[in-house]
Amino acid sequence: MNFFKKQVLGVDLGARTIKGVKLTRAKDGKVHLAGHFFQDLLQTSEDFPARSNRDEVLKASIEVQQLSSSSAATTVRDSDVMTFSFNLPKMPEKELLQVVPQEVGELARMSMDDQCCDFWVTADKNDDPDVTLIKAFCVKRDLVVAQMKVLEESGLKPSSIESEMMAITAMLDFNGYIDPKEVVIVLDLGESHINSGLITDGVLTLTRTEETAFGSVNQRLREKCNMSYEEAERVKLGYNFLAPEENRGTVGEVLDETFMEILKGLKALVEFYKECPESFGKVDRILLLGGASQVKGIDKVHEMFFKVPTQVVNPFRNIDIYSSSLDQSHEEIALLAPYMGTAVGLALVSVPDGKKAA
Repeated sequence: MNFFKKQVLGVDLGARTIKGVKLTRAKDGKVHLAGHFFQDLLQTSEDFPARSNRDEVLKASIEVQQLSSSSAATTVRDSDVMTFSFNLPKMPEKELLQVVPQEVGELARMSMDDQCCDFWVTADKNDDPDVTLIKAFCVKRDLVVAQMKVLEESGLKPSSIESEMMAITAMLDFNGYIDPKEVVIVLDLGESHINSGLITDGVLTLTRTEETAFGSVNQRLREKCNMSYEEAERVKLGYNFLAPEENRGTVGEVLDETFMEILKGLKALVEFYKECPESFGKVDRILLLGGASQVKGIDKVHEMFFKVPTQVVNPFRNIDIYSSSLDQSHEEIALLAPYMGTAVGLALVSVPDGKKAA
């Protein structure tokens, strides 16, 4: 859903963290990190998660990094995106721009005034020269307007909206994680939800969202072990799937139980993807990103649990983060990389000759 194309700041507004990435392609052909920010809302609000000062923190980050008036792209959740495939008679592009939203409105039972719609003509085999195959996407307009308002009030200029997994797919493609010959499941291990996608033939074909996510670990530790959210976060990230189980104590039991519940939810996602026609009954790899991908041994436990090779993604793998004079703490930026996948994918839309989200 690109409104116009120019260099943009990719902004990922998470439930726990807010991230921003700005990229540029230099004369040497490399893509460089031109600007970024990362804020953990847990560190900015004593009452998190009951109270989140996200919008204030975003505005302050933009001012500190001198990114005011930047064109910005952000996301809506994949679970808020309705997807439709249908056929239309051959017609000029100008007519398609009028007809497709009408067709989507009828399928979604939503007026054109209440929707934001985007589409493409698919490359599927079509034996009828008089028929156009359409894949369309629809989001409620009020969700898009709300996201645009957040960007505007922080001093940015809204330029585009993508789904979370479309942005992540663009990042994976740019960084060489996608092989068109493979069937890949992507898991974005977030605080409020786990976003997932199936990539086949190098293209994102399906998405699903699991609502039991890694913030539930913190919540369970608060309830059963009387910890603050910040204490629970330290314990969660210090958990090691591969450590011996003896002498874990009450905290260890809570962690084991909660992580197992999350893995069971992920198992349902993986089984769904394995059984759907698009995967051909197989999965070659699982790719992990997001804050919880930093839990020790999480890739190994996925391999053991799902019997599928698993890899933690580095969104900066093909991006030069060391040459920018704007950034002094490069080691810190590298540590933040697992959190930045969506923001990187959004920023890539403005890199000349780079991969971009659809």
